[in-house]
Amino acid sequence: MIDPGLLLAEPAGGRRRRRFRAAAAAIRLVWRAGPREFLILIAADIAMGIGTFVLIVQARDLLTKLIDSEAGARSAGVALNVVVFVATNVAIIIAQAVVTNRRTLLQERAGIHVCSEILKVSCLAELDNFDDATFHDRLQRAAGSALMRPAQLVQSLAQQGQSLFTLIATWIALATIQPWIAVCVLVVVVPVWIGGTRGGEQYYGFVRQTTPVDRSRGYIFNLLTGREPAKEVRAFNLAEHLTRQWRTIMEFRLVRMRAMLRKQLRATLISSVGTNLVVVAAAGALILLNRAGVLSLAEVATVAGALLLFSQRLSDSVGSANQFFESAPLVEDLQDFLALEPSLLERGRGERVQRDFSTIDVDDVSFTYRGSERPAVEHLSLTIRTGEVVALVGENGSGKTTLAKLLAGLYTPREGSIRVDGVDLREIDTKNWRENVAVLFQDYLKYALSAKENIRLGSTEKQVGLDEIRAAARAAGADDFLQALPSGYETTLSPQFNLGQDLSLGQWQRVALARAFFRDAPLVILDEPSASLDARAERAIFDSVRELYTGRTVVLISHRFSTVRSADRIIVLDQGKIIEQGTHTVLMAQQGLYAELFTLQASGFLDGPTPADPDGEVALSTGSGADG
Repeated sequence: MIDPGLLLAEPAGGRRRRRFRAAAAAIRLVWRAGPREFLILIAADIAMGIGTFVLIVQARDLLTKLIDSEAGARSAGVALNVVVFVATNVAIIIAQAVVTNRRTLLQERAGIHVCSEILKVSCLAELDNFDDATFHDRLQRAAGSALMRPAQLVQSLAQQGQSLFTLIATWIALATIQPWIAVCVLVVVVPVWIGGTRGGEQYYGFVRQTTPVDRSRGYIFNLLTGREPAKEVRAFNLAEHLTRQWRTIMEFRLVRMRAMLRKQLRATLISSVGTNLVVVAAAGALILLNRAGVLSLAEVATVAGALLLFSQRLSDSVGSANQFFESAPLVEDLQDFLALEPSLLERGRGERVQRDFSTIDVDDVSFTYRGSERPAVEHLSLTIRTGEVVALVGENGSGKTTLAKLLAGLYTPREGSIRVDGVDLREIDTKNWRENVAVLFQDYLKYALSAKENIRLGSTEKQVGLDEIRAAARAAGADDFLQALPSGYETTLSPQFNLGQDLSLGQWQRVALARAFFRDAPLVILDEPSASLDARAERAIFDSVRELYTGRTVVLISHRFSTVRSADRIIVLDQGKIIEQGTHTVLMAQQGLYAELFTLQASGFLDGPTPADPDGEVALSTGSGADG
């Protein structure tokens, strides 16, 4: 769990550069999401800006002619001014409707685009990335923003565009009536806008500071509300303890939020007070200019209306700018995330391996997990030949599962190499190698999908029917109970969904094993494949393994003696190193760690002295830790 007190505030430098980078990245993002809608929005915004300019000019001319007419002067073209004014107003209303319509579609497109980009990079990431807290922070900010930030980004850009073009048009209209007022307004407005838009920037800093603890609070919340952890949370009465931890994290978040909101309040006051001061000062100037005879009454009225419109649009611009800069975490973290793609793609490219490879050589391999000081495996060397059934045994933390993950290409050795027919796994195409490996981990996933889909996920590229899926299920001993479900193989295996059914732990293990059978790969890695099965079911399963995987390479991790003794070779690991290897008979004769573990476990089942090589089924505990 992350200690909130250890978090550091984000450095204050580079804010202006970050603004420009965020703006450029946001525009590129929206453009890639929907170029047509983006162009329509810009065109409509420009049209509204031009329309605003025309309205102000027409209003001035119309007021001037009406005042002159009341004074007895002859004024021509009043009807034309009215027609142009009304037509322009109608055009602005139509443009606004187009903006609203296209903005909704662009928001949806932007959301799809952002989520797609996040998924693309996340799916390219390796397990080593998911062991990195920094990677998780970046992924959290990007994924957490994916649902709301694209919509906010598009909306703020659209509003900013409207406000910008209207402000420009209004300012040009002011400049044509009285240039000095336009210059004064510009001098005052720029610092007001800059100061007022700092609120969004403050939110960016808040998100950066709270991302690690947000992941912690999300994790604890899921523990308290999820179905899987519910039994243990209640069995150990953990609810109150975990709730207190959640509240502590939320209090920290509130402290940071209050600090951020105080800064945002200052920025808002700068904007609001500054904007009103501009209007008050301009109103006073208008009165003085009118009394001095510089501006006519019609011009004063027009400028006053333009200033009010300018003030309103300035406030809108500040508000949309704040929204825009609140979206900076999405934009910048997404760009950082996307920057990983080339290196991830390059790392996965390489040679294609032949399906009928002969040997896998593990040569002086060492691997240490991120954040750990002790290697999970250290200086391992062995050769696995096609057709062998190799068992990995050892106590908890000995490195069995880590070695299995290295063989599967899920991790890359820190030192040494794993070679397939002489070719380093680093030089083999990652996707191609994984297509040649079927893995069943002890912590397999229980997909809330149909029974058929749960098995078919073993090889989604196969175009097969139900018969092939049932064949894999029969091999794993799962066909009978799956066929007996309310909708057979179409039944969803989760009570979370309507008419869904859950399975027992042993049944789930058979479904997961059927998934591995269905993959039909030349290298099979089975990590505790019978941990939840009874003795009879276990024997049936491994009869199927022997039959189905004849001529293929099987790497087996198991704590059961009947399983281990059937292997062609047993590799004994201790603290990440290979200390013994051979057949069951040879290892028992050596009286080493294997014989010691076997004897300890056998003594729990036998009344008398433990024989060196009993005939019955005796459990051998080799551990089942996450790093095996």
